[in-house]
Amino acid sequence: MGRFQRELRSAVAPRAARDLLGTGATRHVLDGPRWRRATRGFYVPTAEVALTPTQRILDAASALPPGAVIGGWAAAFVQGVDLMDGLDDHTLRPRPVPVHLPPGLHRRDSAQLRYHQAREEVASVVVAGLRVTSAVRTAVDLARWAPDVTEAVVALDLLLAAGLVTPAELVAGVEGAGRSRGVVGARRAVALATTGARSPWESRLRMAYVLNLGYPQPLVNPTVLDASGAVVGIPDLLDEEAGLVLEYDGASWTTAARRGGHRDVDQHREDNAREELLERTGLFVTRVDRADLVRHRTQLLHRLRAARTHALARDRTRDRWRVAPREKEVLPLVEASRAARPPSRGRRDVRARSPRPRGAGSPPPGGPSPRR
Repeated sequence: MGRFQRELRSAVAPRAARDLLGTGATRHVLDGPRWRRATRGFYVPTAEVALTPTQRILDAASALPPGAVIGGWAAAFVQGVDLMDGLDDHTLRPRPVPVHLPPGLHRRDSAQLRYHQAREEVASVVVAGLRVTSAVRTAVDLARWAPDVTEAVVALDLLLAAGLVTPAELVAGVEGAGRSRGVVGARRAVALATTGARSPWESRLRMAYVLNLGYPQPLVNPTVLDASGAVVGIPDLLDEEAGLVLEYDGASWTTAARRGGHRDVDQHREDNAREELLERTGLFVTRVDRADLVRHRTQLLHRLRAARTHALARDRTRDRWRVAPREKEVLPLVEASRAARPPSRGRRDVRARSPRPRGAGSPPPGGPSPRR
């Protein structure tokens, strides 16, 4: 069961102000601390409802005109992509709920809603009474609306990891998008996306390696074996040509026992032991964290370049590792592979149905899940 379905059990559908006033409530009461305005003319009880991603989506749905379709991150979250929860990964601030308006209808954006004018009917499905964009349309929209290719790849990696779409469906989706705004970057992102990514920041590290440095796509979470065939580890990224492992050290996980992520003392000890095993087979290991990718990016690129140069110069006769074979779904279009061709070195990145919400009175769900 996905996070949306879990949160939906205790979420509350907003009630129209006219209905509440008809039951004896007053404007003064609705404007007080006991009620929160979900959208214009709709309210939910403050004490009984946590502002989860699911509740935010329900709030937005209360204000939608006939024919409107919820899209973007909200559509992905409703369809089971738990990490697509509407919080900006960099600031952790909530993003507006994207909405496709039917042709000819215009509305002004608000803090809660971001409207997109549809030129034709938008492919959609209904989940728990909410009309949201189809899986493929959701993926194409996220890729087109992303601020750069890196963030488009992050979004597509999440959808692929959740099994919401396949690489073949992504290719068909962007090819069918014609010349719509942002489709050129979306096509390139589709060619770079992979089914093996486990976190958004691992994807950002991979794109720094490929887009900023111009290196080939590393393997994602491959199983590394030693000379005897025993499993040595499953690194985040592996440049097989160079023999270079890239590990992203997340600051937090969703597992209760290891809330500190790679900063947890026990986890850090295990990471060190695993790193020693990998290096003992002849691999080189470089560790990266969020601060490297955000605040120290220039230094990080220098480190990665130096690490790869050093790894390429190793004595390969001492290698005692190999990658276990695994099935891969290959993108079926040659054009997609050409679109993914990395820029010259040094160029910067341009950068199931579920139950309906219950009424008030249920205990509030927990807060947003921590991010790696």
